[in-house]
Amino acid sequence: MADEPLISLILITYNSAAQLPDFFAAIQNTRAANYELLVVDNASADGTPQMVAQRYPQARLLANAENVGFGQACNQGARAARGELLVFLNPDVIVTPDWLAILARHMRAHPDAGIICPTTLDPNGERLGSGDWGLGRGNKDHSQPLIPSPQSPAVADTAAVPGCALMVRRAAWDQLGGFDERFFLYWEDTELCWRAWLLGWRVLEDFEAQVYHERGGSAGNRRWDAERTKNALRTYLKLMRWRRTLPFAATLLAKTLAKIAIRREPQLLAAWGWNWRHLGETLAWRRQLAAARRGEAAELERMIAIHERRGRRERRQRRRRQ
Repeated sequence: MADEPLISLILITYNSAAQLPDFFAAIQNTRAANYELLVVDNASADGTPQMVAQRYPQARLLANAENVGFGQACNQGARAARGELLVFLNPDVIVTPDWLAILARHMRAHPDAGIICPTTLDPNGERLGSGDWGLGRGNKDHSQPLIPSPQSPAVADTAAVPGCALMVRRAAWDQLGGFDERFFLYWEDTELCWRAWLLGWRVLEDFEAQVYHERGGSAGNRRWDAERTKNALRTYLKLMRWRRTLPFAATLLAKTLAKIAIRREPQLLAAWGWNWRHLGETLAWRRQLAAARRGEAAELERMIAIHERRGRRERRQRRRRQ
């Protein structure tokens, strides 16, 4: 509809040529008229930018000469986007036809929400990264998403949502200043969501809008441990009360030392060295955010604890099914 706000879909690619046909086929079935599509390519070597330019002219391409990381590429796309709502996408996400219209409708219904994300399912229809809200298991027919039960809420507050299909209100994005560009990959979505809560914006999970995501399809695993460690520690140092930060840092250090001893991964120490060198900058961020804070830190901590309990329960359930 012409009177609906423009939505900017911002796809971040890196050697994603094999994933693009399925991604664009699903996007083309999206039942929402008023959106634009931008692709920010992080110096792919597999022909991704050439494929986008030749086969998908409906997308506006921003091709980087080097890989600047996910968060910085998202910020770059947001600066070029024209929409009132921004959606950041991974190329291994397969959307369902109504996903975008539902997200936009729920954003309109909740003007205090800064961030919303669809329920994320794995290719078999099993939910990823959230608690059990009665959605059950599904199938591989991506055109027929799971239907929430009548007792389920359409949306609910959550501590954080994954960045694979994350919608942000432009007003919230501008206040937040985008993703932390010190993060190359991992934790940038969590840090943004926690920061949003502390600055007075709600973060919502949408149980009606759904997408499919091949978890781990966009990056490696163990080789990114140092980056995850670095970013997790910076997030806590920036945002969380010391009563949460100090125990977290102690636990993280114990895990780091265990991995170094067992796996012989001395590169993990670099994550701690990086945070030490940038501690002054991080603490300056901490003071600035504390001065601007409108949300209750205790409420965010409560939601984080709920999120962690759900995650542990779901991991146990998956292990029992294996």
